Amino acid sequence: MTKTRFLILFFFVLTLNLFSQSAKYLVDKDSILIGQQIRFTVELNDIELTNNFPLFNDSIVNGIEIITKLEIDTTKNKDTYSLKQEYIITSWDSGSYYIPPFKINNQISTNALLINVFSVTIDKESEIKDIKEPLNPDYVLADFLVWILIALLLILAIYLFKKFYKKKPKAEEIKKVKKIIPPHIIALEELTIIEKKELWQSGKIKEYHSEISESLRKYIENRYNFIALELTTNEILEYIKNHISVEILNELKKILEISDLAKFAKSKPTDHENIECIKMSVKFVNQTKLIDDTNE
Repeated sequence: MTKTRFLILFFFVLTLNLFSQSAKYLVDKDSILIGQQIRFTVELNDIELTNNFPLFNDSIVNGIEIITKLEIDTTKNKDTYSLKQEYIITSWDSGSYYIPPFKINNQISTNALLINVFSVTIDKESEIKDIKEPLNPDYVLADFLVWILIALLLILAIYLFKKFYKKKPKAEEIKKVKKIIPPHIIALEELTIIEKKELWQSGKIKEYHSEISESLRKYIENRYNFIALELTTNEILEYIKNHISVEILNELKKILEISDLAKFAKSKPTDHENIECIKMSVKFVNQTKLIDDTNE
């Protein structure tokens, strides 16, 4: 009997947890005119950071263009997070546009949306007006003919003067070779600058970890040739795991996750974590740099 009660209580708590989680797409209205702007919102409640989050860059779907992309608003609950991101969107072609659901995890997906875009209605029964007659111009070409002749004579005089009196041998063209700086050199210089700023020591924790994360992402993007700046931490780790060792991967994961918590969850890392993040970042760059790029 006691075992049965325990199972009932367990499934009851599990069910409450599942129902507390939610994910949805929202729009101001689902019918607009061509070029009209509306607000599109992605809202997730009680979600773990390891779950998927829908990301949009230039468009929501083909035909629905993003005008403005706002920052993700993150709220930390007990063990989960509530995330919200808003976009200002529009469309320049009439039609019906289907936004499919997005799978957050095995139990939760967003809803689907259908946005209808209509053309501007033209009143075919309105009064047809006469075409306006052409306006008489205030000036004609003949008014400027004298000035045109003077300008041409002046140009001819300058040309002849340069040709016969100022003729100089052509200087040898020097081709400037653009020096390509290896990605690890750029990253190490940026990390040194970040450390010298002493941001976390002055209370600017979020800025400190944001700059570290951005510097590492740029290095990874240039080093491994994929768009790391546009990807989430989990997507970066999934892509790069086949290129580095497990030990290096775990240290990179620790750096990026601490940065994500400081940026989005408004978490406050310890002094030890702040110091270790910059040290591990420098170590990561040195461990993964190309051997051919060591001409510092």
